[in-house]
Amino acid sequence: MRPYDLQKGLEKMIRSKGFSSEMALLFLFTQVQQIKVHPAYKLAKAGDQDAALELVIVVAVPWLYEQRYRFGSGLLFVAPHAQEATGDNAIPQTLSSVCAEIFDGTSDTEIVQSDRVYHTGADPMERMAARAQFVGRVLPGAEYVLVDDVTSLGGTLAELANYIQLYGGIVKGAVV
Repeated sequence: MRPYDLQKGLEKMIRSKGFSSEMALLFLFTQVQQIKVHPAYKLAKAGDQDAALELVIVVAVPWLYEQRYRFGSGLLFVAPHAQEATGDNAIPQTLSSVCAEIFDGTSDTEIVQSDRVYHTGADPMERMAARAQFVGRVLPGAEYVLVDDVTSLGGTLAELANYIQLYGGIVKGAVV
């Protein structure tokens, strides 16, 4: 194994890239219960794309339009594509696509979560033991915004940010 390959292998195992202090972090809710009460939430979390679109339009779109000044155009919006215990969560990718439209960017669908960690409902130790891993092409020098439906401890977004930065992408912010 070449030294460069060994270094990349170690960097994948150990999160070495952090969030920049200049990152724009946009959080609509401070408590997960605020989104869970919406009638479409459970269906969207279980993979219903129509329910996810309804949820995002009703809950997030007005707020996202208020945030339009926070990002420039041309950014890549990327969601973890996580599989939940109830199915493929449709909310993050739907939110990513809507953000791309509102912020005049592109929704990246090439970077995907390669493992099934089932973080929903997991305690902090379970989350640390089952860290999210990603695969897919990162465009070196491209500017990314991370998108997820909820975040508890931030581990999935931290792993996604680390992955993007390891391969030369720039993380400009997060929308949750």
